[in-house]
Amino acid sequence: MLRRLTLACAALCLLAATAQAADIKTGRELVDACRAYAALDISQDNNLARQPHPCRTFLQGFFTSLLHAENARRDAMLKGLPYASNELCVRMPDFLSYRDMAGRLVNFGQNNPAVLNGPATTLAQKTLERDFPCPAQPKPH
Repeated sequence: MLRRLTLACAALCLLAATAQAADIKTGRELVDACRAYAALDISQDNNLARQPHPCRTFLQGFFTSLLHAENARRDAMLKGLPYASNELCVRMPDFLSYRDMAGRLVNFGQNNPAVLNGPATTLAQKTLERDFPCPAQPKPH
């Protein structure tokens, strides 16, 4: 019981730290920041895309939290502990640039205005669930 509580608290803390990393709290703030990030003209200087930016900082923290949540899920599975999550399964591509993800977030926010007033992490998670769903599992006969 304590171990499950610890895993759940760790996951929540990571998600909270993600939003605070770039002072982005709402979906609207995330869309605005990522729209600005995607609009950077890096044709002249590719280093512009590597400089700290609120959208990129948020995404770095968000992807780090995803990795930790997946590690916690696997650890719980190996130890025979139940691990429940409200998020749908996502299958990340082998490569996804921050600029590509920023564009996906902006697109999802524009097409789903209801998520703009909610947490930025919800908008990011829902974007991944839409764009990178796990393949359907075959049903046993």
